[in-house]
Amino acid sequence: MTDFTEMDQWDTEKVRQFQEDARFHRHTMRLKAPAARAEHLVAEGDSWFDYAPAGTDIIACLQNHYDYTIDNYAKAGDTLENMIYGTRIDSRFGKVSPSIDQVLQRIGEIKPKAFLFSGGGNDVAGEELESYLNHKESGLPALRLSYVNTVIQEIFRTYFEDLIAKVASVSPETYIITHGYGHTFPTGKGVGIFGFSFIGPWLLPALARKRIFNLAEQQQVITTLIDTYNDLLEDLRNKHPKFLYIDLRGMLDPASDWANELHLKNSAFARVAERIHQEILSL
Repeated sequence: MTDFTEMDQWDTEKVRQFQEDARFHRHTMRLKAPAARAEHLVAEGDSWFDYAPAGTDIIACLQNHYDYTIDNYAKAGDTLENMIYGTRIDSRFGKVSPSIDQVLQRIGEIKPKAFLFSGGGNDVAGEELESYLNHKESGLPALRLSYVNTVIQEIFRTYFEDLIAKVASVSPETYIITHGYGHTFPTGKGVGIFGFSFIGPWLLPALARKRIFNLAEQQQVITTLIDTYNDLLEDLRNKHPKFLYIDLRGMLDPASDWANELHLKNSAFARVAERIHQEILSL
C-alpha cells in the first residue's frame, strides 16, 4: 500500500487546492471524447465523500490519484434514510425531491461499472448516539443491545436492500461499492480549521451525558456499534453478488489514522481510496 503520510502535513491552502483540482479534473474529463475518458462512476454519501474544506476525502483522492471521473452527490452530515428515501421537506411541509432520484437517473444514463456509497456514521453518532445508550445510574448495561440490533440489523438492512434493488432496476450490471468504518476512539475532538472547532464532537458528549466515563466502557460501546454495522454489510455482501463491502477495521489504526472522532487524516482517506481503486480494478 502506498505511503501517503506527506499529505498529513498539508496546510489549509494545500487541501483547498487538492479539492479544487478534483473538481477541475471532473469538468475537463467530461469535455473529452468518450474513448479518452477515464472510468466514469457515480457516488453518494456523507462527509467521507464530501469533507472540504476541512481535509481531503475519498472522492477527491480517487479523482486526483487514479484519474476517475465521478459524479458525486455526497453531502457532509447526510443519513442513510435521507440518501435512500429522502426526508427533506419545504416550508409548507411538502416533499422535496430526494437526491436518490438524481442519483438513479445518472446511474441509468451512464451505466457505470460501480456506484460508490458511503453512509451510516451520521445515523448512530451525535445526538442519535444517546438513543443507543442507557444512563449509567440506571444500573442497566451501557449499550441497549436489543435496540442496536433492531436499528442496524433490521432497519438499516431494509434500507440497503432497497438501495440494492433501486440501483439494479436502472443498471443491473452496476456494482455497489461501500465501506464500513474502522474502530475509533471517543476523544472529544471535532472538526477544526483555522484553529477553531466548528463541527462535533459526536461521541464523547453523548457518553458523558449518560454518565459513562470509564474509558474501557466507552471504547467497548463504540467498538460494538462499529462491529455490528460491519457485520450487517458483510452479510449483505454474502447475499448480493453486486454489493461489495470493504472492511476497513484491519487497515485503520484507531490511535493514529483519525483526525477527529468521525473523520480520517488525509493520508488515511488516501489509503481507503487506494483500497477502493483496487476493488474497482478487480471487477
